[in-house]
Amino acid sequence: MTSIGWYPKDMPIEEKRLILKLDLSILVFGCLSFFTKYLDQQSITNAYVSGMKEELGMYGDQLNYLTATFWASYCTFMIPACYFLTHYPANRILPALEIGWGLSTFGLAWARNVETLYAMRFFTGLFECCSFTGTIYIIGSWYKPGEIGRRVALFFIASPLGTMFAGYLQAAAYTKLNQVHGLAGWRWLFIVDAIITLAIAALGFFVFPDVPTRKKPRVLTGEEHALGRERIEGLVAPPELQLSGDIFRRVFSRWHWYFFVLQWTLMDQNFLPGSTPFSLYLKAKSDLYSVVQINTIPTIVTAVSIVVAFFCGIIADITGRFWVPAIAVTFPVLVGMILLVVWDVGESGRLAGFILTGFEAACSPLTMGWASVVMAGDAEERAVVTASMNAIGQAITAGTQVVQFPAIGAPNFHGGFISILATAVGQLIMIFVILFLSHRDDKRQRVVVTPDPETAAEDARLDKMVETVS
Repeated sequence: MTSIGWYPKDMPIEEKRLILKLDLSILVFGCLSFFTKYLDQQSITNAYVSGMKEELGMYGDQLNYLTATFWASYCTFMIPACYFLTHYPANRILPALEIGWGLSTFGLAWARNVETLYAMRFFTGLFECCSFTGTIYIIGSWYKPGEIGRRVALFFIASPLGTMFAGYLQAAAYTKLNQVHGLAGWRWLFIVDAIITLAIAALGFFVFPDVPTRKKPRVLTGEEHALGRERIEGLVAPPELQLSGDIFRRVFSRWHWYFFVLQWTLMDQNFLPGSTPFSLYLKAKSDLYSVVQINTIPTIVTAVSIVVAFFCGIIADITGRFWVPAIAVTFPVLVGMILLVVWDVGESGRLAGFILTGFEAACSPLTMGWASVVMAGDAEERAVVTASMNAIGQAITAGTQVVQFPAIGAPNFHGGFISILATAVGQLIMIFVILFLSHRDDKRQRVVVTPDPETAAEDARLDKMVETVS
């Protein structure tokens, strides 16, 4: 792992062993959990385009309303759930919640009407509400700032993997399991999803750790646990949220909440075209694409997401500059949205437009990693801000996607494409704003300490660049 740059060459062997165990416990369950989260989320769209719509008599924008129901529940309960998570063992809460959404996914397989779908999606959103921010919170509690970027990127890769796997799983269910024991292929998709989810939840009870300041994790020795606490001392605030009296004053008097939440909201908007709208576009062209192709072609977007997000995370850790890859990946998204807005670019051009939005996936780990590093010194603020980012961003997206990408509007969501082009431009601007503010704060903190020559030179280069952009 050292040879590929995962661990620094000068890291002591004892610390490497500790980090390896943390990676295997936190990232294995975290990635698998996030994988099943998006597997279950994407499956509703795959089922819709594979027979569920016709069997349950769905019409109009009911798919959009199902999505909005999920996100409304997810966002409503997220911040309270994250607060609860900081008071009780995360290694028990997160796997228990995964059991809950596994069971609600299983319930979708037996739905006889759309009302049952609404109920099951509501409960799925409730149980999934802190799986994302909870895992990010644990990652930020165990790792040093320079170790977070690539690990958050690896964690995020599980999201497009789940989306991709859902497409292939539905294609397999449609061709291999359709009408087995009298159940349609889309029903088998939810059954298989639930089995995978429950198995991963069981694994979590055995391998996933709590925060360092609580009980020793199963996978670590006493000495390793002590080393884990010692190595982050002074770099990461104690990861215990007590909601002190001035927490809201601290959060709302700093720029972090306002600009990271805004950036995350813009980013959530920019994710939209490559997901459900792409599937609806393909379904609207059923004369060109088969059911199997409708489920598998969108996985190209997720393949792009996986590769780009992973390498951007490594670049961010090596350079310490989250903003560099964030800017780089925004430009392909802009090109893709221009193609879709213009529309009259041929079938290949439109497919390329949808696929280029896959570059947006890198912005999730980069933004969350950047936020975790910027707020490393205040665990309370970090928990509140990261939960707010996800809750507010997804809540706004849940409402806007109904207007931007109504199912009955396929294949050409012209108004939605124009709005995403605008938010992509806004995202690019926000990256520079956050860079300016974070660099300003870094300079103020270093006034007390005389920086070494290399750091001073780096500061001068950044100063020059920020001034040029400004």
